[in-house]
Amino acid sequence: MPEKTLSAWVTFGKELRRLRDRRGLTLDQAAEATGYGVSTISKYENAYRAPKRDFLNEAEALFSTNGDLLRRWAEAKRAEEDPDWHRKIVTAEEQASGIQIWNPALVPGMFQTPDYARQIFRDGRPLDTSEEIDRLVELRASRLDALREMNNPRLVAILAEAVVRARVGSPAVMKEQLEHLLALDSAGVVRILILPADTPYYGGAAGPFRLLSFKERETLVEVEHASGGELLGGDTVTRLLAVYGELQTWALPPVASHDVISRAMGGLE
Repeated sequence: MPEKTLSAWVTFGKELRRLRDRRGLTLDQAAEATGYGVSTISKYENAYRAPKRDFLNEAEALFSTNGDLLRRWAEAKRAEEDPDWHRKIVTAEEQASGIQIWNPALVPGMFQTPDYARQIFRDGRPLDTSEEIDRLVELRASRLDALREMNNPRLVAILAEAVVRARVGSPAVMKEQLEHLLALDSAGVVRILILPADTPYYGGAAGPFRLLSFKERETLVEVEHASGGELLGGDTVTRLLAVYGELQTWALPPVASHDVISRAMGGLE
């Protein structure tokens, strides 16, 4: 019977193999250097087994990743412990060829700067410790890079103008966040479109959602709520595809959207 893949560890396993290949090491050589068996390391790379914390010390020393591999291990560990809905969404993200995002209230998580994310987590999770908040911020800040390395989906985000006009944290925090959005857009990482505040269309007023498209399966939608998110198909996808199409119709074109973000940033100085 073939071994079961642990979805939470797929990204970590691929990164582990990439690092080994980059160093030009065989499994035998990696095993000798770390003190772990060939079979064990192979299972880590193929996500058949979750790596032990002690293994990370040896792997960090071998690959000289300056804590990056440990960060990825912590992210996978958290995903493993998260509710099933989170694992399903993360897995779907990593298989998607395109992600279309709508958010009427906040900068989407994968595009948030650490300070912006920290403010959101502090306000939204008042019972968490500072250490727990820091861990969440680190994981969120690394999500976009991990996703781009995994499958590099085409990203389009429509944001309500209120998102870039809001003051999350201090003016300095918000200015840095807007600069980050402009940089991501200019670099072609994501196409950001702004829905003007005076738009007479309210199809997206019910809340944020993301449409995940795939090469060989039907589109899915993630709808967000206060306690997490839900991955849906069927009629909900059909309805929200229509809503997203309308949002694109009413949104400003790329250059004009860029100008709105720039003006909002200028107002913070």
